[in-house]
Amino acid sequence: MRNLFRHIAIDLNWFISWSIIATAAHVALFWVAMPITWSINTFADLPFQIPEESSLLIAAIQVFLFWLILRVPGLVEFFYDIELGARHPSEYELHQIEAAYAYLQGIADAKGIKLPRIVWRVIDKPNYNACAFGRNRVALNQGALYDTKFRDRGLEELAALIAHEIGHLRHWDTVHIAIRTALVWPFLFALKLNNLVYRIPFVGLFFNFVIIPCNFIITIAARLTGLTSRMGEYRADEFSQKLLGKDRMLQVFAGLSEERGGTNILAHYLNSHPPTELRRENLRKRTDYRPQFNIPPTSDLIELFRKQ
Repeated sequence: MRNLFRHIAIDLNWFISWSIIATAAHVALFWVAMPITWSINTFADLPFQIPEESSLLIAAIQVFLFWLILRVPGLVEFFYDIELGARHPSEYELHQIEAAYAYLQGIADAKGIKLPRIVWRVIDKPNYNACAFGRNRVALNQGALYDTKFRDRGLEELAALIAHEIGHLRHWDTVHIAIRTALVWPFLFALKLNNLVYRIPFVGLFFNFVIIPCNFIITIAARLTGLTSRMGEYRADEFSQKLLGKDRMLQVFAGLSEERGGTNILAHYLNSHPPTELRRENLRKRTDYRPQFNIPPTSDLIELFRKQ
C-alpha cells in the first residue's frame, strides 16, 4: 500500500506541475502572438492575411513541439548531453562499464527482472556520482569509475550505482523531466522575445505585463516536483536493492558525498535527494529479493573490469 501511495503521489505531483507549466506557457504565447500577427497584417502588405491569434492554433503548436521533442530519437538527449557535458565513453571506460552491466544483467535474468537498453555516457567530473536522463541514457562521473576500478568489490559497487540509475529509467523519472522540458521550450521563445524588447517604451511594458508573471508561475511549478523527488530516490534505491541486495547499495552510500543546499525546513523539503543516512536506514529495514541469486562476479568479469 505504501508503494502504491508513493507511485500515485509522484505521478500526481508531476501531472499538476505539467498542467500549470503548459497553461502558463499557453497564455504567454497567446499574448506574444497578438502584436506579431497584428503588425504583419497591418504593415507587411502581404497578398494574404495571417490568421489572427487563436488559442487552438497556439495549443496545436505546443502539442507539435511536445511531440517533436519526445518522439524524435535522441533529440532531447542531445541537448541534455550538451547541458551535462556528457560524452561517449572511451574504450578503456567502456570495458569497465560493460563488465559491471554484464554482472547486473546476469543477476537480473536470474531474478526475472527486465533491464532496458542503455546508452552510456561519461561526465568528466572527479566526484563519485552518476545520473540518468532522457529515455535510455546513464552517465557516470569519471570519479565513480576511478574510485571503483581497483576496489575489492568495486565491480559490484559500480553495478549497484548503475542499477539505481536504471531504477529512475524504469519508473519514468527521467521521462517526466523530459516532458517538463518539452512543455517549457515553447515558452522560452516568448521569454527570449521579451528580453529583446523589454526596454522599448510601451512595447516592453506590454510584454512584461504577462511574460514576467508567467515566468514566475512556471518556475514555481517546476519546483513543485521537488516535493516528491525524494520518494523517487528511495524508489530507485529499492530497485537497486531488489536487483543486487542491500549490501551493494550500502557500499554506494559509503562513496557518495552529501551535497545539500541548506539545513532549514524549506531546504529539507526542496532538496532533490534525501539525506544519505535516511536512505541507508530505509534499505536496512528491507528484505532482499531472492538473495540466493546475489552471487559474486566471475573472474572473467573482474579481469575485464580492471583491464588497463
